[in-house]
Amino acid sequence: MFNVIPAIDLINGKVVRLTQGKYDQVDEYNITPSEIAKEYEKNGAKRIHIVDLDGAKDGSLCNLDTLKNIRSQVNCEIEVGGGIRNIETVETLFKLGIDYVILGSLLTKDTELAKTIIQKYPNKIIAGLDTKNLKIAIEGWEETSELPLTNMLKQLDSLPLNAIIHTDIARDGMLNGPNLDSLLYFANNSTHNIIASGGVSNINDITSIAKLETNQVIGVIVGKAILSGKIKLNTIPWTTTV
Repeated sequence: MFNVIPAIDLINGKVVRLTQGKYDQVDEYNITPSEIAKEYEKNGAKRIHIVDLDGAKDGSLCNLDTLKNIRSQVNCEIEVGGGIRNIETVETLFKLGIDYVILGSLLTKDTELAKTIIQKYPNKIIAGLDTKNLKIAIEGWEETSELPLTNMLKQLDSLPLNAIIHTDIARDGMLNGPNLDSLLYFANNSTHNIIASGGVSNINDITSIAKLETNQVIGVIVGKAILSGKIKLNTIPWTTTV
């Protein structure tokens, strides 16, 4: 089953989108996080992707009250990333009722701790691997890791992840189409399911990802295309049998 996962990015409790992960290129939207989450669920979304951009930059979760409010307003699955650097934060999110937690920078900054968390919560942790030219970006996309991507994918193969989210930063927020070659690279070099992110601008982009010649790509995250009105919620094929 292939799923379309709508995104909510948070700065100071507000719905925003960045362009290519740049904090000085912020679009702010005149809708509350809870309101947009309810709209997503009402129109058929089965899971919502939420990123605490303050947390991603600062290294600790910053929008906890907003996350609590969203969780209280919707029943669909929620995955959360951004600023999750220790096991206490992971536990806080699960106690809050968050379904999946995304680890990003921790995968390269403290590999052993990341492994411990993944093993403690099998099938509940998602690896967020965001790349620039197939180099892993960390710390709110402001740095790149020296660890080769292929090495990271091999390290993750033996761990009980729910999935890997792959964001191509060059495409993120640009509305210029997904990087299908990069997605296939991930699928061909990992045993895990892959969720695509970055570049989707229309329904055809969603379809092109769903029809890739691999059954490992199980979903796509869509953000700016929805918020900018390029994709209408009532036209989205939320779940597709591939």
